[in-house]
Amino acid sequence: MRCGVLIIEKYFYEAFNGMKRFGPGSDESTLRAIKMFPANTSRLKILDIGCGIGTHTLILAKHFPEADIIAIDNHAPHIEKLNEAAAKRGDSCRIHGIVMSMFEMTFENESFDLIWSEGAAYIAGFSHAIRDWKRLLKPNGYIICSEISWISDAPSEESKLFWKEGYSEMNTVACKIKQIQEQGYDCTGHFICPVSDWTVNYYEPIARNLKKMEERYRGNTQAMEAVQNLRDEIILYKKHPADYSYVFYAMKKK
Repeated sequence: MRCGVLIIEKYFYEAFNGMKRFGPGSDESTLRAIKMFPANTSRLKILDIGCGIGTHTLILAKHFPEADIIAIDNHAPHIEKLNEAAAKRGDSCRIHGIVMSMFEMTFENESFDLIWSEGAAYIAGFSHAIRDWKRLLKPNGYIICSEISWISDAPSEESKLFWKEGYSEMNTVACKIKQIQEQGYDCTGHFICPVSDWTVNYYEPIARNLKKMEERYRGNTQAMEAVQNLRDEIILYKKHPADYSYVFYAMKKK
């Protein structure tokens, strides 16, 4: 079983090779989300959960030049790239990439002013994630995260079937806001990420990698299955871009 998992991971990382982000998003959306945080101190402590290679971590560091930032990801090569980038910028003293699972965080309670997470909360399940992360926030601290959500009141049956299998917590924006409130936060803002976050910044570079993989792994059943699964996802989104998107949510700890 473990061998199969490793094979799947190999093709996954190959499909995303050379990409700045491993989910839909953009620098513009990150910057727009930052504006939902009312920074009232220069010496912020920020935790970036599921940071990848640190694309949005470095944007946070630039926007908050005096902040101390801890960024975690469970894939060591990603953290190596982040720490190398921080060193080149001369920011190693305040940007700390750590190989760590979101399920094994050992930080003390009330350690952070802001928890940031782009497209990673779903791994734990959105409601569980914001519940478990709450203890890490200082009084009046914020979580700002992006979460896949229905943006249509009547999504296609094709989209509903795909996400029923892919993510059982898929729900509407209104339901996500209700979950935020139920976990003891004030939802202070949200916005839907644009179509270009999916197409230009995510699916187009994936499609280029998939074409190379098709040539490299011709005749390899497992590789071709991985390629086809990603192609099916791309086709679905292009057919139904108004059904779902990532939505940034900002929430304040009560």
